[in-house]
Amino acid sequence: MTVKIFRWRAIGPLLVLLVIVAILWVLFADTIARRETEKVGTEVLGARVEIEDLHLDLANGDVTIRGLTIASPHEPFRNLLQADELVADLDVIPLLEKKIVIDRIAANGLRFGTPRTTDGRVAATGSGRHAGIATRVMAEARQWASQFDVPVLQLATGEIDIDSLDPRNLTTIKVAEALAARADSSRQAWQSGFDTLRLGPTLDSARETLERLQRARATDLAALNEARRAIDQLKRARDRVTALERRVTTGVSTLRAGIGSLDSARRRDYAFARSLVKLPSLDAPEIGAALFAPGAITPFERVYYWLNLARRYMPPGLRPRAGAGTPRVRHPGADVRFPRERNLPGFLLRSAELSFLLDPTAPEPRRYAGRLTGLTSDPALYGRPTLAVASGPALAAGVLLDHVGAIAEDTAGITVQSVRLPPLRLPALPLTLDPGDATLRLGFALRGDEIDARWSVRSNRISWARDSAAFGTGQINDLIWRTVSGISQLEIEARVTGTIANPTLQVRSNLDQAIAARLRAVLGEDVAAAERRLRAAVDRVVDAQVGPVRSRVTELQAEATARIARERAPIDELQRGLEQRLRQLLPGIPLP
Repeated sequence: MTVKIFRWRAIGPLLVLLVIVAILWVLFADTIARRETEKVGTEVLGARVEIEDLHLDLANGDVTIRGLTIASPHEPFRNLLQADELVADLDVIPLLEKKIVIDRIAANGLRFGTPRTTDGRVAATGSGRHAGIATRVMAEARQWASQFDVPVLQLATGEIDIDSLDPRNLTTIKVAEALAARADSSRQAWQSGFDTLRLGPTLDSARETLERLQRARATDLAALNEARRAIDQLKRARDRVTALERRVTTGVSTLRAGIGSLDSARRRDYAFARSLVKLPSLDAPEIGAALFAPGAITPFERVYYWLNLARRYMPPGLRPRAGAGTPRVRHPGADVRFPRERNLPGFLLRSAELSFLLDPTAPEPRRYAGRLTGLTSDPALYGRPTLAVASGPALAAGVLLDHVGAIAEDTAGITVQSVRLPPLRLPALPLTLDPGDATLRLGFALRGDEIDARWSVRSNRISWARDSAAFGTGQINDLIWRTVSGISQLEIEARVTGTIANPTLQVRSNLDQAIAARLRAVLGEDVAAAERRLRAAVDRVVDAQVGPVRSRVTELQAEATARIARERAPIDELQRGLEQRLRQLLPGIPLP
């Protein structure tokens, strides 16, 4: 009997299949990898990712990308970066576990801020319940930036029209109504507390005991014991009165704080009325915020977008992460992945060497080098923070993403000298400021939900241009133009502090002081007189309701205080009488 080692009828088709797979790999592997990379990159970054050529060499663990373009998610016709070539050294073994581990990437010819012909935004235009993570993060960044209250610089004065001050739009009226309702509620609560004291039976019993004790002798033990019980009952009654007094005192303090809030609300109504009559504010901080706050918020919003996006794809600690489920005919649901310690991350870039250009459109672009380490989808598994640094003759930049622990700590900072900034259009005035070659500094720290960020621009050679048609004529307009056109230096500094849910923006510059001083010199008396007329108009509207509320709170406080005193007085009087009579009957014996 002949034993066959190979079954050629099975091995033959298998070899043919392997040959077909190899041919398909050679023909289409690079194309499929390029398209999937573009798709995944676009979804992750929230902007279109385009690749001219991608070549896979898994035998040597090499991936080469040429002509990489990543659009800006914030600007429609501008690229975030372009790269001539990226060469990556892959660790092949983790690919069997569907994990990507890159030992080293060399990126050459990076260029930032180049123009493009089509709109590459994805996160800014996506919507609906199927919107990706980048789209939701973009919406969160816009909502966060919209929290800042930016004053409007009004340069026209006018007569105060009392009819425009609708009481329904004044904050003081609403606060006064709420305070009146709170006072009525407090009155009812305190009256209920007084009714529940029920001191009458205790006081009547104590009086009867005191009368019997006046006729008793030292040997009348029953009368003595009854007197001691009466004293204990009076002490417990006083404790109830004291507890009610504490509640009354707390309530009165709250109402007094409400009275103080009326003054704050009145100041807000003054500002609201000023905006109705277009009365200019001559305070330098408000002028600086009106001139530069809209432009100052933009850098903070963009950095917040990228850091928040990094937190979504690089969650701190060993937290479970939910993602889109496997596509099915019915609802796909969600897949939840639970990372385990000492496992490889799903994505890990150990080291990247960067070569890039700043101001690529300049006649002589400046070339710089940088380094990126520890970029991973699971920072807690990798155990080290992500670090990116870049330096050069006029550049110092660094980013640290520490998501290893349970609380994420992200910091970023950059200083660029002699950088050409685009002209800045002032939203409050039809003026355009050209900073020229300036020094730009940006610092951003996000620790948990606490934010501390700074942004500043300094330039010694600025130029001004005005839109004559929009600027019009008039004393104030000419005054503003003469003031700013003579200024050749620019210093702007903006700072955001607080929490993500409640941030505070501060903006200052050398222009706001100059403009405010010139306006005060020319319009100070007129504005002060108009301000007095405006405050009088607001006061006439709100005093009719604020005055009675103040009186009601004062009356309620006096009434509650007097009622407490009346309730406590007979208790103290009866207790003193009982104790005095016991001392007379039992001299030398201390009372309990």
